[in-house]
Amino acid sequence: MSDEGLIDALRAAHGAAAQAQAAEVFAVRELYRRHRAESVEPGPGGVRAGEFAASEVAVAVHADEATAGALIDIGLALEESLPRTRLAFEAGRIDLAKVRVIVDSTRGLSREVAGVVETRLIEVAERTEPARLRQAARRWAARLDPLGAQRRRERRQDQRDVRIRAVQDSMAVFDGLLPAPGAQTVAMRLREMSLQVCGQDPRTMPQRRADALVALADGSGRLRCTCGRGRRCANSVVPQQTPRRPLVQIGIPAESLLGTSEAPAFLAGYGPIDAALARTVAEHARFEVISEREESEDGGGRETSARWVRAVDGICRFPGCVVPAAESEPVDGPAEEAGRAAGAGSYVLCARHHRLKVLADKGKTRWCVAPADHDRLRWTAPTGGVHITVREGARYLFPHTDIDRPVGVRTGAEQSEPDSRPLPSDRPTAVDLVFPVAGHLPVHLQLTRIAPEDEIPVTERSADAY
Repeated sequence: MSDEGLIDALRAAHGAAAQAQAAEVFAVRELYRRHRAESVEPGPGGVRAGEFAASEVAVAVHADEATAGALIDIGLALEESLPRTRLAFEAGRIDLAKVRVIVDSTRGLSREVAGVVETRLIEVAERTEPARLRQAARRWAARLDPLGAQRRRERRQDQRDVRIRAVQDSMAVFDGLLPAPGAQTVAMRLREMSLQVCGQDPRTMPQRRADALVALADGSGRLRCTCGRGRRCANSVVPQQTPRRPLVQIGIPAESLLGTSEAPAFLAGYGPIDAALARTVAEHARFEVISEREESEDGGGRETSARWVRAVDGICRFPGCVVPAAESEPVDGPAEEAGRAAGAGSYVLCARHHRLKVLADKGKTRWCVAPADHDRLRWTAPTGGVHITVREGARYLFPHTDIDRPVGVRTGAEQSEPDSRPLPSDRPTAVDLVFPVAGHLPVHLQLTRIAPEDEIPVTERSADAY
C-alpha cells in the first residue's frame, strides 16, 4: 500500500472510531433517560432521577463514574441544543474530543448566538485539532456575545474544583479549576516559596513549586533548603514549623516496613507505592497492627472492628471506586455464623455507594449487593451483569493472599538490571484517548453529583438523608 493509501485508510479508521464513539454516547444517554423515567420516588429516601445510571455505565465499560457522567451530559447536550453537531458526530466527521469542545464552548450562549457559532465550529472542527478549535470558539463567543462574558464566568466559577489523578511510579497529577485571580495567587505564592531556598539548592523550579505545594498543605509553610550545607546555609537559621503528620492511610506488610522485603505498600485513594517510599512516610506516622483475620476476643468492640475493615478493604468496595476507606463507612454484612469473628463479613462503602446499597436493600433500585464469601462482594447490576470486588488493602498487607499476581518473575534483590528506557509521559493517559472528556463539567444538576468523592459524607447530613 502506498503512503497515500495508508493515509486514506487512517482517515477511514478514524471516522469509523468517531462513529463508534457516537453510538456509545447515544446509548449511554438513552440508558440515562430510561433510568430518569423510572425514578418514581424523588426526594429524601427515594431515588433521584437517573441517579445511578452512571454507576451502571461505569461498571459495564470499566470506566469511572465521572467519565460516565460526562458522556451522559454530552449526549443530552447534543439532543437538546446541538442538532448539527449530533449529525456530524454520527457521520464520523468529527470525533468525541471535538464534540466535547463544541458542547463546552456553546454553553452559556444565547440560543441565537449558539446556533451561529455551532455551524462555524463544525466547519473548523473538520480541519483542525481540539486545542485550536477551543481557541476559535472562545474568540467568537467573546465577539458575538461580549455582555455574556460575566454571566459565563459566574457560571463557571460555580464549578471550581481540585482533582488528583494517579499515574505511574508512585506519582499523581494534581489538577484544579479555579477563578483566574485565585489561581494566579496560588501560582505566585508557590513561586515566592520556591525562591526562599539558597542558590545551592539542586532542585529545578518545577520541582521547587511541587515541593512548595506540599509544604503549604503539611503546615510547615516554608520550603526547606536541600543544599546539604547545614548551618553554612543562610536559610538554616530561618525558623520553620514542624510538618504535621501525613493525612493519608498506608498499608504496608511488616516485612517491608522492617526492610526485609520490598513488597509494595498500599496508599489509600492512590494504589501501590514502592516500599522505600512507604518507609519514608512511616518516619512520621502513627502505627496500627492489623491481623490477617479479625480477632473477636480482643475486647476492642465495634471501633476496633471498623478500623480492621477499613485497613483490609483499603478503598470503597463498589466496582471501580477508589475513594479511600478512611473516607468511607463500614457496612455490616449478614449476621455472622456462630463463632465467626465480628467484622469479618463487613466492608466499607463511600457515601454515594452506601446510598446505592441502602436503596437496593429497600427494593428502590434493581441493584443487588450480597457477599460471595467472607472476602468477596458480589454486585449485580440492573441488567444482570455480575461484578466481584475483593479486599484491596489485604492484597498489600498480606502479600500471600494476592493469588492473582503473576508468578515466575524475579523480584526485590533478585531483580535484573534496571530498564534504562525513558519514562513515558503521564499525559495523555489511555483513558484520555478512549474517553477524551477529562475536565468536562456537566451542567445538568443530577450529573454534577456523579463522582463518588463529591458526595457529602452521611455524618454531615440529616439523619433522614436516606
